Parts: sequence; structure tokens; C-alpha cells
Amino acid sequence: MTAGSISAAARQLGRTQPALSATVKEIERNMNCQLFEREKGRLIPVPETFFLLDRATAILEQVDDLKRLLKSGSEAIPRKINISSMPVFGDHFLPGIIAEFSKDYPQAGFQVAVQGSPEVIASMEAQRFDVGLAERGEDSDLIHCRHFDVDCVCALPNGDPLLAKSVIEPADLAGRPCASFLPEHHIAKALKAAFDNAGAAFDPKFQMQNGAAQFEIIGSGAGFGVFSPLNAWIHRRLWSNNNNIAFRRFKPQITYRFSIITPKRRPLSRSAMAFAATLEAAVIKMLAEAQSHVDDGTPVTS
Repeated sequence: MTAGSISAAARQLGRTQPALSATVKEIERNMNCQLFEREKGRLIPVPETFFLLDRATAILEQVDDLKRLLKSGSEAIPRKINISSMPVFGDHFLPGIIAEFSKDYPQAGFQVAVQGSPEVIASMEAQRFDVGLAERGEDSDLIHCRHFDVDCVCALPNGDPLLAKSVIEPADLAGRPCASFLPEHHIAKALKAAFDNAGAAFDPKFQMQNGAAQFEIIGSGAGFGVFSPLNAWIHRRLWSNNNNIAFRRFKPQITYRFSIITPKRRPLSRSAMAFAATLEAAVIKMLAEAQSHVDDGTPVTS
């Protein structure tokens, strides 16, 4: 079409005229569509052929762009990193990690879905995401879980006489209103069992969806709370000038497990693998910061 004739096209391509004519006929046969009308030895494109030329030109331009990207290095290739996270991470932790990571990987894009832990695990098993953050989670032939096991902490209003102790036990809290999770949550179940085993009265007066929802109740003095150190870290980050809550270790131990999850059957891009490693390092650092809010035996101040 651009050369004007079979003979001119053959010269440009370095092929013989019969060979090029045979190629055109083969394309027409494979597409079940006539591309040219033949008039007096010349090929006249039909309207559909102009459409084909436009599409073919666009495809070839995309191939050239891809070659340039590959030659410039993998870091230049745009990548979308898909993350599924439980709310405690998705709302307050991940955005800062993503912002820092983007400085070193400016071509990487992100899509973050905030879901409950069962939904996160199910979507990771379906290989829909690159990285997941969820409570619990177990290795399988579909997912890999990097586990983190941490001890839950006791949250008390600042000024509470119990803050003189470094470790809080159920007997210390017997009969006091508790800001806890919904009854089916594993922390709520473990906390009730701890009180029952100690023969202490347990009063889950305030049953909330998550730990952050308990902050106002605990800070006002209406109740105490027992939750993961992640919530202690979030409180200090979001309310850095608010000293209304202090944290202490709780005995018996109530273990909170969460996992960084990656799919086993979904190949990860280099940027996604780098983000997973960055995320693991950030979680380890965050847990160390959270523990520093708990280990001190005096009331915590920011």
C-alpha cells in the first residue's frame, strides 16, 4: 500500500515479486478476506485494508516501544503492584511504605484493596494480587506466608493506678469494663478464656470491629483494652500529641499472628518482589517501635 505496487514493495523488502505476491495471497486466504482488487497489473486496496494498515502500524509501534523499554532496563518498565490488605495495615501503614518505595521505583504503580482477612486470603489463593496482608494465613500450594507472631498488649487510660505495674493480669482487671472485639474475633475469644482460667470476671461492655475504634473508649477511662501491638503503634502515629493511653504487657500471653502473603502461581515482577522485601523490613521496624511503647514500666508519653 505504501510502495504503490508489488514490484516496488518487493524491491524495498529485498524479496522477489512472485514471493511477495504469494505472501499477499496467503494473508488473504488466512483472513478469509480479499485485501486488494487487481486492475491492469496493479493492486487496489479495498476499504477494509486501510483499517488493517492502521491497526498493523499501531501494533508495530507498540513493539518498537517495548524494544526500547527492554533495552533501557527493567526498571523503566511500568509495573502495577496489586495489594490486598486488612484495614489495620491498609488504612494507616501501607500508604507511607508505598510513598517511600515510589522514590526508588518511580515507574511502579499501585492498586490497594482493603478487605477483611478472610477475603484477603481468598483473593491471594485465587492469585489475584501480588502481595497480601492478613491475620493468620497458612502456607499451601497456592500461597506463601511470612508469619509474624506478636504478644497482645493491655491498653489503659493514662493515670490508671495499674500503670505502676509492668505486666497486667486478668485478676488486676476483674469486673472492669473492657473495650474488646466482636465475639467471634480470636482475640476476644482468647481474652475471655484467659479471664475464665484465672477465675476473674470478664465484662466485654464495648465490642468493636477493630482496635482503633477502642481508642476513644479507653482514653476516656470508660474501659481497658487488649489488642495487638500494631494498634499501639497506630495510636502513637495518629495521635502523637495525645497521651491519654498507655500500654503494658499482658499475661497470660495472647498471640496475634499476621502474615505477608505472596502467591505461588502468579509470577511476581521484579518491582513486586522488591516491594514485598521492603514491606517485610518495614513491618519488622514497626514492631520494634511498637514494643518500645510497651516495655517501659512508667506511663508512656510521646
